[in-house]
Amino acid sequence: MYYNPYPYFVHPYHYSAPPMANHLAVRSFPQHLAMPTNNPFPPVDTHKLKSSVTRIKAIMQQAQLLTDKIESSQQFAHDLMNAAQLSNKAEVEKLISSTGITMKFETNYTPDSFRIRLIDNGCCGVILNLNW
Repeated sequence: MYYNPYPYFVHPYHYSAPPMANHLAVRSFPQHLAMPTNNPFPPVDTHKLKSSVTRIKAIMQQAQLLTDKIESSQQFAHDLMNAAQLSNKAEVEKLISSTGITMKFETNYTPDSFRIRLIDNGCCGVILNLNW
């Protein structure tokens, strides 16, 4: 069933008399039935958005360190995957830190995937989902 968040109610008096053939009547609707015209959001300020974009670039550079290491080193990729599959959190975090990542991160892994979340508190973050 379709839900209309702005119901339109037609009052019987709007249609009580048939329209005249040569007369175009413009009907005004009561104000309480019209769509709201005031914006409930604060004025647009792009300062925080631009700040987040600048900070996200630094986070992406940190993510690039990890992905470059995995791509360039077969041994590192093997060790990281093995530690994750064995749920050896200390080893996984040590390996990730060894890539040069200096910011805070969280890791989650399953037997078939790896997820690392790079976090910049109060601003933004990047989540890498890597499957194997």
